[in-house]
Amino acid sequence: MTIIKPNKYKDTTRLLIIFGIITVVSILGFVFIYLQTVTANHDIKKAKAQLEELKVDNAELKNKYYGLIDAGNLEKLAEERGLVKDRNPQWSIAAESIAVQR
Repeated sequence: MTIIKPNKYKDTTRLLIIFGIITVVSILGFVFIYLQTVTANHDIKKAKAQLEELKVDNAELKNKYYGLIDAGNLEKLAEERGLVKDRNPQWSIAAESIAVQR
């Protein structure tokens, strides 16, 4: 006589396979997130370095600008253009000139 016994470990095997798949997917997800974080950190460091370079460039441009508008340089430029410094300027205020015109 033959006795047929059902497989007792069928459910346990399925459960282990499901947990294994979940574990592998979770590990892959964590690795992906880690790589994205590392990439973002490198991008932030690059951006900070570029920002520092831009700050230095900005400071150099400001120095050049302030050097150009220095009073001594402006007086040289005025002499080169043939401008004469008015010792007693007569200022007119815009409101007064409008009132006079009416």
